[in-house]
Order: sequence, then structure tokens, then C-alpha cells
Amino acid sequence: MFIKAQWVAIVLIGTSMGLVGGGLVACQMLKVPLQRLSMTTPVFVLDRAKLIQALPPNATADQMANAVADLKKLSAKLSASGYLVIDATAVIAAPDDVYVRQDGK
Repeated sequence: MFIKAQWVAIVLIGTSMGLVGGGLVACQMLKVPLQRLSMTTPVFVLDRAKLIQALPPNATADQMANAVADLKKLSAKLSASGYLVIDATAVIAAPDDVYVRQDGK
């Protein structure tokens, strides 16, 4: 009976130590990527070609000038908010959700 209680105690202590150790290891493993993420500059990709293509084929010079002005305002607003804005022609690959599009998609 005493030996059975010893084994139960050893198993409980071992399990507890494993859980605590595993939690500490997981915490340390997450700390580095989260710190690195907080130091990364957020990026938006401005796809000017698609925004210009969204203009109607018979767009006036004023409409084109307004579209370009809107792009500049959007870029300045994002930049002032701490985002790096790059042109899509300079991007080799990027996640779809970092692209700035007129239709919001």
C-alpha cells in the first residue's frame, strides 16, 4: 500500500514539474517572436496600377488628377500613422491583406 502511494506521489510530482517546465518553455519561445513583431515596421503595398485601372475608360483629366491626389493623401495618412507604404511594382511577394485597394478587398 505504501509503495503504491509513493508511485502516485512520484507521478503527480513529475506531472506537475512537466507542466510548469513546459509552460516556461512555451513562454520563452513566444517571447522572442512577439518582441521581434513589435519591432517590425508595418507595411502596406499600394497597388497604383489597379487603382488607376479602376477609373472609367472615359475619365477626365480632373478625375485622374483627383485619383492621384487621393493616392498621395492615403499614402501620407498611412505614413503618418507609422506605416511603410511601398509600390506594388517593387514587391516580389506579399500577403494579400497588405495591399491597399480602392474596393476595400
